[in-house]
Amino acid sequence: MSLTPQEVSPQVTRLDAEIATNMTADFLKRLGYKGSWLPMKVSLEGELYVVEMMLQKLTAKVQINSQTREIKEYELQQGEGEISGLAKSKGKIIFLVAVASLAVVVSKLIGVF
Repeated sequence: MSLTPQEVSPQVTRLDAEIATNMTADFLKRLGYKGSWLPMKVSLEGELYVVEMMLQKLTAKVQINSQTREIKEYELQQGEGEISGLAKSKGKIIFLVAVASLAVVVSKLIGVF
C-alpha cells in the first residue's frame, strides 16, 4: 500500500480594507500603543493600503503592501483628535453651567436677588 503525498496549496485570502485595518491595529498594539484604536480612513493607492487610525490625541498612518501584506511605512502624530476635542468642548460647557449656577446660588445667599 503506497501513500501518495497530496499537494497542499496554501489559501491566500485577499487583502481588503477590513483586514488592513485589523493588521494596523495589531501592529500599533505590538508597538506599545494599547487602547481602542478608531479607524478614520482606509484607501487603496496603487498597491498600498493606507490606513489612518486615531487613539485619543494620537493619530497613526500606516501603509501596507496589498500583495505581500508587508507594512512598508508608518507615521504617528500627536495632535488634537476629533473625539477628544468634542469631549473638551462638552467639558467647557458643563464647567460654564456649573459656574453660572454657583454664581446664582451665592448671589441669592448674599441677598442680591
